[in-house]
Amino acid sequence: MRDLVVLLVSFGMLALATAASVQCAWVLWVEAPAGSKQWSVATWVHPPRFTAKEHCEAARTTMNAMKAIDGRMHSLVSEANDAYSCLPDTVDPCKPKGE
Repeated sequence: MRDLVVLLVSFGMLALATAASVQCAWVLWVEAPAGSKQWSVATWVHPPRFTAKEHCEAARTTMNAMKAIDGRMHSLVSEANDAYSCLPDTVDPCKPKGE
């Protein structure tokens, strides 16, 4: 019985370690103008890197809402037809696929 408990605890610790290693940072990118394939990190958002996808998505939503609320805001922040995307920090949309 004791061996079973040790085995189950070991598997639990392994699962937690695996889950932690899967987590990554998320980066808010902007494609300006949308469809141009000209990507850059949204450096006017501080920080442009997030520890959770949900936080990055919230920043993306906020940027889109700011453009919708005040049409003049796009001249201060970005062009009106920019596209914001949240991508894992392991993905660089500037590089061609396959690199």
